[in-house]
Amino acid sequence: MIKTASKSDRAPSDWPDAPYRAIANYTYDWETWVGPDNAVRWVNPAVERVTGYSVAECQAMPDYPLPMILEEDRPAVARYLASAARGGNGNHEEFRIRRKDGVLRWGAVSWQPIADEDGRNAGYRTSVRDITDTKHIETQLRDAYSEAEKADRAKTLFLAAASHDLRQPLQAISMFSGALKAMLEDGKSRDIVTSIQECIGGANELLEALLDVSRLDAGVLVPRPSDFIACDLLERIELEFETQAKAKQLALRIVPSTVIVRTDQALLHRIIGNLVANAIRYTDRGRVLVGCRLHGRCLRFEIWDTGQGIDAEQRDRVFEEFFQIGNPERDRQRGLGLGLAIVRRMAALLRHTVTLDSDLGKGSVFRVDVPLANSQDYLAEPNSSGTVDESVVAGRTIMVIDDDPVQVAALSSLLGQWGCQVMAANDVAGACQALDGGNIPDAILADYRLRMEETGAEAISVVRRAIRREIPGIIITGDTEPARLMQAASTGMALLAKPVDSDELLSALAEALSPGKAGHPRNNTKEH
Repeated sequence: MIKTASKSDRAPSDWPDAPYRAIANYTYDWETWVGPDNAVRWVNPAVERVTGYSVAECQAMPDYPLPMILEEDRPAVARYLASAARGGNGNHEEFRIRRKDGVLRWGAVSWQPIADEDGRNAGYRTSVRDITDTKHIETQLRDAYSEAEKADRAKTLFLAAASHDLRQPLQAISMFSGALKAMLEDGKSRDIVTSIQECIGGANELLEALLDVSRLDAGVLVPRPSDFIACDLLERIELEFETQAKAKQLALRIVPSTVIVRTDQALLHRIIGNLVANAIRYTDRGRVLVGCRLHGRCLRFEIWDTGQGIDAEQRDRVFEEFFQIGNPERDRQRGLGLGLAIVRRMAALLRHTVTLDSDLGKGSVFRVDVPLANSQDYLAEPNSSGTVDESVVAGRTIMVIDDDPVQVAALSSLLGQWGCQVMAANDVAGACQALDGGNIPDAILADYRLRMEETGAEAISVVRRAIRREIPGIIITGDTEPARLMQAASTGMALLAKPVDSDELLSALAEALSPGKAGHPRNNTKEH
């Protein structure tokens, strides 16, 4: 422990290095010199500003400086001083000071050994810097970060709840309109239904964007890389956006490429599609060009436009959620402000680089670098994107489980139009009761969130155990909250996001019921 210096121990005012001591006396930090005998030789006046104790009080203080240290921090400070006495070094070790007036301050101590002109041990020096203001700022930053996290979680939960509640009626409208269209024969009536479905599609665009963000937050989007010709994706982009471009009298030019790349085709399609949609949306005249060029071991997809351009200061911000340029009134026709945010996050998931160059008043170019396939010899896989015929599900028995009677009615109506037999239930108990008549479903469609904390996955599992068959199960969910998405994805069952259109539902059922699938009825004749 540091000893209290006697008068004979203390350095005289006329010691040889007095000029240096004079400088130290005016040092802002609290400085102390402890001799080789562990006695305090000198304390500078800054100690009074930091601790409220005078130099004389410090030099007379037993166990200096521990009485000025907060009790919980004294053992640590004692270790630092012991290290210094052994000739050790230390830097910026934080502790709390109890001032003479009782106020707490934060200090950071550093220590080094001292030698005289002949290299002999002269003890050690400590330097304490008052870091109270810095610690206050750190606390404020932590509090602000915590509040921001709370706000972000609240936003996520709100959007998830709102999205789920909006998807319910949209899902019903989609199913009813699909059933109605199948019943109508005259062209004009079918055109009206088509217009209704297009309106549903517009609302679904927003919900899909929110769902994409939630999927990315939840980590349930898992890339499935494959080799494919870039031209396949570009042709789909052209078909998807040529009508939008013509509506704005823009020239949309797609330059084909036979280069083979390796990535998740569906996610890359979403990235390029969002960039093309953004280019068309913010271009009032001229053209949009989509092409590719080799760039090292990558194929660089480039989307050029002759739009308004983006100011250099805003080029990073355009990738933020809900940020839009020149749309203070939040005109729905100018987009949602989510497209580029999704681009950046999906590209990060795929480890693809996205860059942006722009000239104000002239236009912009977005670039996406996609790895080349190891081999450029490509055997195209059979195209499975064709329209599914309703006959593939006709005559099948489908169990529908949903706690919303409107949803049950909508799905039942559509399935009935396809020639399916429907077994309806509102919960797990109802699903079991539906089996009492001896009917066994070929597949189950279940909403994920049921009443009384039940889930569709649980309902499907209960039915499977009851009939001792692993029949196909499809989960339909309107949730966008990341935790629920992770729960739904972890079931291993097919997952459809509301609102599901009739073609998507038909394709999912056809896939689930196709021969060779683990859950296909023909493969479930053996009891467990």
